[in-house]
Amino acid sequence: MYKLLIGLLALLVVAAMIPVAVISFDAPRAPPVMAAMAAPSKQASSDFPAPRQFRARDGANLQYYAYPAGPEKVAILIHGSAGPGTSMHILAESLRTAGVTVYVPDIRGHGGSGRRGDIDYIGQIDDDLADFVAALGTAKSGETRTLLGFSAGAGFAIRIAGGRYGLLFNRYVLLSPTTLSDAPTLRPNAGGWVSVAVPRIITIALLGRVGIHWFDGLPVIRYAISPEMARWLTDSYSYRLATNFGAGRQYQAYLQNIRRPAALLVGDADEQVIASQYAPLLQRLGVNIPVTIVPDMTHTDMIRNPKAIRAIVGAVSAP
Repeated sequence: MYKLLIGLLALLVVAAMIPVAVISFDAPRAPPVMAAMAAPSKQASSDFPAPRQFRARDGANLQYYAYPAGPEKVAILIHGSAGPGTSMHILAESLRTAGVTVYVPDIRGHGGSGRRGDIDYIGQIDDDLADFVAALGTAKSGETRTLLGFSAGAGFAIRIAGGRYGLLFNRYVLLSPTTLSDAPTLRPNAGGWVSVAVPRIITIALLGRVGIHWFDGLPVIRYAISPEMARWLTDSYSYRLATNFGAGRQYQAYLQNIRRPAALLVGDADEQVIASQYAPLLQRLGVNIPVTIVPDMTHTDMIRNPKAIRAIVGAVSAP
């Protein structure tokens, strides 16, 4: 009996060591730099509005940028993976010129909001967005509020639109959504933009199902940026942030639960996603979201190129 107990204990120890070994040795590697994806805005930093702060429910002061214009149309812009809010500057200025008041937060874990690459719990940035909307105050009579997300930010906007905070906004505009795990729209490794530690993610997720969250703060994704660009961008995401900042494997349920009007725009030369696959995907899911494919636009063109911006302004300004 004693030997049997010792044998069982040894098996338990070995079984416990397997996930620890996977997590320890499967760190994401830095992919080759993709300058086209990671290049910062060409605008000088002096062109950016002064950063402001709002207080989240946990007492943290989070950073955002304001582009005031008319009171009737308000848009909150969510930046893409790795980048801070200033990466949306050209689009924000164009919307302001069109009469739209724009707010661009640094999502927690990016820029001037929190510690780079991590959050405290999955769902925290959903709560942060709700806190920011509350800080703006009650919508005025006739005011239309739009949530516009780009890339991973569009995946996050899908999560919000189809989740418990979905009715906070009147309209959603989705620009080249990524983070739709296993979707036919996503190129392998987002066209080389990401390196994903899949075994580590699976192991952490399985441990989470039994209430073990010791490893949720470990990095699981790295982005194709240089060390120099990492001073401005966020070069890796923890499991918590990677799970929260996007729609993930639940993207179909989120899309099917969207209760507000939405529009999706994508460039036909996008390096990260396959533009032609969005409409068939939405049709298969029974989701009525119009898809606009903008000719000759790459991924980052969608927030910088005048042709793409004209289409986006039209989507945000639609009655």
